[in-house]
Amino acid sequence: MNSNQNPPTVTFISVVAALEDRLRDCIGSEDYVVVIRALVATGDPAAIRVLASLLDSTGPIAEESIAGLITFGEAAIPAMRGCVDSLDYDMIRHGHRVLAALGDDASKQWQRDDDDERVVAYLERKGFSDVAWEALIANETDEPNEVA
Repeated sequence: MNSNQNPPTVTFISVVAALEDRLRDCIGSEDYVVVIRALVATGDPAAIRVLASLLDSTGPIAEESIAGLITFGEAAIPAMRGCVDSLDYDMIRHGHRVLAALGDDASKQWQRDDDDERVVAYLERKGFSDVAWEALIANETDEPNEVA
């Protein structure tokens, strides 16, 4: 080869980028789950960004993305910090789920508080009064149920 010749240009597309492109062709959650599992199977930290972008979803797409992100361990933490700073409630909630599963105490507390708020909102929508809510709380105990 003459040194004046330019070497051929090879376009390299990473597996993660190719799988990210496949997400655009997904029709149902089953299609997404297949691609999400393939992203996780790469073990490539570049997949974290793609999986994190799916946390604004619900159902199987979110569940599979959460499970996949947890497998990346501490490498997923920076992306999850970005998710919990999002404006999208589902992304925030799912980001906290990943962080809590990775041992983050603040995210564990956020989840407990969020669950409490969701229960109160549900009871209010169903027409339960504050008195009924207080009665439900008063019946809670940390002691195991005993049979007489």
